[in-house]
Parts: sequence; structure tokens; C-alpha cells
Amino acid sequence: MSNRRAPCRCRVLAFLPLVPFVLLMVAGIGYTGMQSLGLLVSTRSSVAYEPGYAAILGSAWFYRSLFYSLYIASVSTGLAVILGTLLALALRRLPDRLFTAALVYKVPLILPHVVIGLIVLLAFGGRGLIARAVDAISFWAALGLTHRVFDLLSPPGSGALIAAYVFKSAPFVTLLVYAVLRRFDTRQTETARMLGAGAFLRFRCLLFPVLWPPAATAGVIVFLFSFGAFDLPFLLGGSRPAMLAIDVFNRYWYRDLSARPAAMASLIVMLAISLAFVIVYFLLVRRQRRGVRHV
Repeated sequence: MSNRRAPCRCRVLAFLPLVPFVLLMVAGIGYTGMQSLGLLVSTRSSVAYEPGYAAILGSAWFYRSLFYSLYIASVSTGLAVILGTLLALALRRLPDRLFTAALVYKVPLILPHVVIGLIVLLAFGGRGLIARAVDAISFWAALGLTHRVFDLLSPPGSGALIAAYVFKSAPFVTLLVYAVLRRFDTRQTETARMLGAGAFLRFRCLLFPVLWPPAATAGVIVFLFSFGAFDLPFLLGGSRPAMLAIDVFNRYWYRDLSARPAAMASLIVMLAISLAFVIVYFLLVRRQRRGVRHV
């Protein structure tokens, strides 16, 4: 009997360091949920506030901010997954002597988000470094293509936000995909090529089953980061439309107390959407651990 209890005790002791973080998270979610219901909004117990769910479900600003946040997160996630996967494939084919130099792709991973935002401001602004460099080429400047392209990426706006998220997230996708791709035996593709399989068939039957689990897992993480982020939208985003996190911040701090239940209800909705994607993430991780057949 004592031998059976020993593993259980070890597991309990292993989870003890997580208890303060779990309690803090549960307390924060509980306090947010109470305020979304109009409770604990003010220190005056006699003041009653309406629940925020009816306010957000009947307000245009909530749907506008929610769908705009989903749009920015979806587009930036899709581009980051595509670019990150292509970069991982390129690294897989890179000669060993150039691999050390190619590790520069990891630099955005260690840069703070504020630095990423400043890079986008300096590079893609209307009079940024890249715009000035292209303006120096009289051919492009004469056609007026410079300002047409950089107006899409010039902060504040959607283009700047998407560019910053892709610049930050694509190396993360590359890191996860390349870690799985390194274990792939390239002799499978060589054998399929000698047997007459075309490039598309080799990719669909051999590479794609290996690439999609880590790419999808990274996509879920990147989407959650982009959907709920505050720093980059605060630095690069416009005032209208605004990301949902920005609207929540403004309504909580710059409105009267009656607007706080609606702001907290918006956070609960964001939490529910994030939990749905977390479930998808765990399903993908479980599938990846079980292993995926290459053929």
C-alpha cells in the first residue's frame, strides 16, 4: 500500500509550486466574473449596477471590436503559419555551413513587443526607412507605387498590426515546425520520387502529415496571443476600429463605474473564446504525441 501512495505523493509535491499561480488566476477570473454581473464594482454596497452582458450583446461597439480582433488575429496567424512553415522547409534544405548564420530568424523571438512595434513604425511608416529607400529609386517613385504600398502598412492601422504580429510570430512557427521536420527521414521522399511520385503528391502524402500538427499547434498559440494582446494594438492600432482589448481598457479606466460591468463581460467573452482554442490546442498536442503516420 505504501508503494502505491509514494507516486501519488510525488505528483502532489510536483504540483505544489503551481498552487499560488492557480489561486491567483482563479481569484482574477472570479473577480472579473463578479464585476461582469454588476457586483463588487464599487466599495459602496448600496450602489447597484446592471450586468454587463446585456449591454455588450446589444451594443454595436462590442461586435465591431470583436470581429475586428478576430480578423486581425486570423489574418496574422494565417500569414505567420505559412511564412514560418516555408522558412522551416528552407532551413531543412540549407547546407550545414550556412545553418549557424540562418539562426538569425530567432531574433524576433527575444525582442520585446514594444521593440517590434517601434521597428514597424520606423520601417513601414509613411516616411520610414524602407519608404525613403524605395523613393530613392526614381522609377518606382514616378509610378507612385511607393506611397500606395506603404499607406497599407503605415501605422496606425490594420496593416501595421498584421505586419508586427507576423514579424513576431513567424519565427515561433518556424521553431516548432523545424523541430518536428528534423526528425523526418528524407529518404522517404527520395524513394517516392524514384517510384514516379510528383512533387505535389510527395508533399501531400509525405510532408503534409508531418507539417500540419506542429503548424496547427503553433497557429493556435499565435492566434490566442494576437487576439488578446494589448501592447501592439495600443502602439500601432487605430482608434476606430479598435481591438477588443483596447476597448475594454478604455471603458474600464476612462468611463464611469457603470461601464465597468460591460468591460468585464467583454473579458469573460474573450476568455470563453480563448478556452475554446485551448481545447483545440490540447487535442492537437495529444494527436501529435500519439504520432502521425508519414505514409
